[in-house]
Amino acid sequence: MLLKKMLLTTCVAAGVVLAVPAVEVQAAQSQGTQAQVQTFEGAKNYAVAAVSEGSYVNIRENAGTEYSIVGRLDNHGLCYIQEQSGEWYKVVSGEVEGYIRQDLLKTGEEAWMEVHETGEENMPVASVPSTRDELVAFACQFVGNPYVWGGTSLTNGADCSGFTMQVFANYGISLPHSSRAQAGYGTPVAVSDAQPGDLIFYSRNGSIYHVVIYIGNGQAVHASSAKTGIKISDVQYEKAACAVSLL
Repeated sequence: MLLKKMLLTTCVAAGVVLAVPAVEVQAAQSQGTQAQVQTFEGAKNYAVAAVSEGSYVNIRENAGTEYSIVGRLDNHGLCYIQEQSGEWYKVVSGEVEGYIRQDLLKTGEEAWMEVHETGEENMPVASVPSTRDELVAFACQFVGNPYVWGGTSLTNGADCSGFTMQVFANYGISLPHSSRAQAGYGTPVAVSDAQPGDLIFYSRNGSIYHVVIYIGNGQAVHASSAKTGIKISDVQYEKAACAVSLL
């Protein structure tokens, strides 16, 4: 007697667990006979960004954090796995193709269920990062590196203006090695209107003494002090005297 069942099945291909929509299966119910599970070709291998609310994952040019960012996928955003490379998945999302670390994604049945609850057409897809996004991501990768008075090395140590000078040099923008002098470059903007990638300057007694790169959501990345090094912290708006846009 042939039984028809609707199953949610999984298959393993190239070391990746693929979530496959349910297919109709026929199984011969006789002694010593195993049920034969069939899947159709072209089944979509869903993956969903799984990070904190309001955050996103970077899509890299290749499998590793040392490679350039080619896109960003918001939390609960949808992509399709093409293949696996170590701890990374090669994915496609919208018009972006690249690599995401596997621990930042839901895959398998968990991803399949979210897609079919939300609707594939209702889920966000990857966007191409702007220059501002790229600059912020570039600057933040040096968090944890040392602060060195007078230094200009993003890896071995920089002071506040040496840090901003080198970050912007990566985008072809020349700045002097002085926070006070840097405040005279670019287009002045209100501190409250600063966008990610803009510079914010702190002052004491009317004199500028520190510069930070605004990264959004009230936070900035900067070479802070010899004790804390390069770090991300809340913008100290009570000390912020001015801001400039160089992008």
